[in-house]
Amino acid sequence: MLALAAFATGIVHGATGLAGGVLLAAILAHVIGIKAAVPTITAALILSHASRSLLYIRDTDWPVVRQVLLFGVPMIVIGAVIFGYLAPRAVASVFALFLLISLPIRRWAARQQFRTGPKLLAGASSVWGLLAGNVIGPGFFLTPFLLGTGLGRLAFVGTMAFITLVMNGLKLAVFGATDLMNAELLTLGVALGIATIPGNWFGRAVLKRLDDQTHRSIVDAMTIAMSLNFLYLAVTLPN
Repeated sequence: MLALAAFATGIVHGATGLAGGVLLAAILAHVIGIKAAVPTITAALILSHASRSLLYIRDTDWPVVRQVLLFGVPMIVIGAVIFGYLAPRAVASVFALFLLISLPIRRWAARQQFRTGPKLLAGASSVWGLLAGNVIGPGFFLTPFLLGTGLGRLAFVGTMAFITLVMNGLKLAVFGATDLMNAELLTLGVALGIATIPGNWFGRAVLKRLDDQTHRSIVDAMTIAMSLNFLYLAVTLPN
């Protein structure tokens, strides 16, 4: 069941550049708990992002990748350390709040049609990095700033894939140095990551058939659905 879920979310990830990780985390949180789901998904996403990085390597905007990682990497480490001290309900609440805030930010950015300069991208990357250490799917926050640099949907997916590949590698290293990650969760994460790879290939074919407006609408719909899911977990999980 989880392998099929990973395959399906791989299609979503390949077609949108977003949401696949948080969608799989939402499913896995109901099976093994949200605190265990985050390091497991982190391991899975390394394989998923690596496969998409190869698929879109010619479309990736490498100067944007360098700037985001330059300012985001130190904050990723800090965020991952903070995550270890959060209770399950707090984790679910952070997920829900983060997703709810990301939707109006993207809507506002689309209306303003602003251009992202180096200083704005640096600041957004620092905030993104802190979020990235705590939640799955922080690309929802970074999206309007990346699109503001002028990236098309193929360049966006490729650029985001490589950025998040590095991000999850750092998070896994931090989790591995604590008791958040063990051999069982790592094995499950690798298995799920392998299941996402063919889904990414299917998703790439879907992406090429989407227009930019449809792509944005799909991402918005998934944002709302995932927000409701994590709000439910925040209410029902123990402290």
